[in-house]
Amino acid sequence: MTNAHAMRMPLNLAGALLAAALFALPVQAQQVPPSDAVKLALQALPGAEPLGVKLKGDHYVVRLKQDGTVVQVLVDATTGQVSQ
Repeated sequence: MTNAHAMRMPLNLAGALLAAALFALPVQAQQVPPSDAVKLALQALPGAEPLGVKLKGDHYVVRLKQDGTVVQVLVDATTGQVSQ
């Protein structure tokens, strides 16, 4: 084994390990943008006024004001499914 070959072996091994690690990572689902989460929440509560949106875990918490009352609507960040 030549000296140059011996020096390249750790780099080849590191490259192979990096490639294996990247393939082992779970594929992340496409996330619903915050603006779409607000639109979906407004469809669930027509006439409401948006106050804010925050991502908490795998859901958006959309705060809306309807008839003088603040309401929170949950929107799944992956599927866009709305729940109250």
